[in-house]
Amino acid sequence: MAVTYRAADVRGMTLADAWRSFRTAIGLGWAIESNWSDPFLFAVYTIAKPLAAALILVVMFQVITGGQGTDFLQFMIVGSALWNVVFGVIGGMVQSILEDRERYRMMKYVVVTPTSLFPFLIGRSLARVLISMVAVALTLLVGVVFLGVVLQLNFPYLVVASVLGLIAVMALGIGMAGWCLQLRQEAWHYPEAIAGALYLVSGAIFPVDILPAVLKPIAYVMPTTWWLEASRRGLLGHGSPGSVGELSDGTVMLYLFVSTAIALPIALALFAWFMRRARQAGLLDMVTGS
Repeated sequence: MAVTYRAADVRGMTLADAWRSFRTAIGLGWAIESNWSDPFLFAVYTIAKPLAAALILVVMFQVITGGQGTDFLQFMIVGSALWNVVFGVIGGMVQSILEDRERYRMMKYVVVTPTSLFPFLIGRSLARVLISMVAVALTLLVGVVFLGVVLQLNFPYLVVASVLGLIAVMALGIGMAGWCLQLRQEAWHYPEAIAGALYLVSGAIFPVDILPAVLKPIAYVMPTTWWLEASRRGLLGHGSPGSVGELSDGTVMLYLFVSTAIALPIALALFAWFMRRARQAGLLDMVTGS
């Protein structure tokens, strides 16, 4: 006997489905990032890696400047610390979606469930985001203890800048994760390449003013530039050297808000379009061999 289905029999995603997918993905992502290791050993590794990187900065600064130039040091320490978030978010989202497609071969099963890939992706990458926050705290701690960085916290300004900045960086990661689904080769290497390029143009380790003229417009439209500038003002009490640092706190926050408000819907639209194309082209179970 033939079985027919009405449109009402096919249930769409509900808020409960999205929350269950997000919650499950958090546990899965944490287990994968820790490689199912002992929590204590994973905690030691999580602390040791960023701490070693921060101590390298100490040695470099002492050797190159002889301990002088503390103003530029504060600029560099904050930029280097916060950029761990960019690497963690972008790398976490892209590698999560590639691992689930090529290493664990489970993406196509997630896509056909009533839930959506989007909340699963956010939860799956959250472990790397939390690890990057540890790296930020440790780098700043090393700067304060060993390099004489003086923090003059403006908590309300810093909180707003952090929330908007995290949303902006997640938007970049979402868009890149969808884009990497379309790539047939070297998809695993693009997150580091893109994050490294943004590292140079966003004012992380040197002021935007010294960039070549062709790169300055890119720096001014990227939300990461304004996030770093706003975060420096929230942490240090003053802006960066150069023209960006001469802007008022309100203007910097406005630019951060506007650039984030533009980046987020564009990233979500691109991710949705990339997912539709991946399903139509049969890319959800492709192996790039990268």
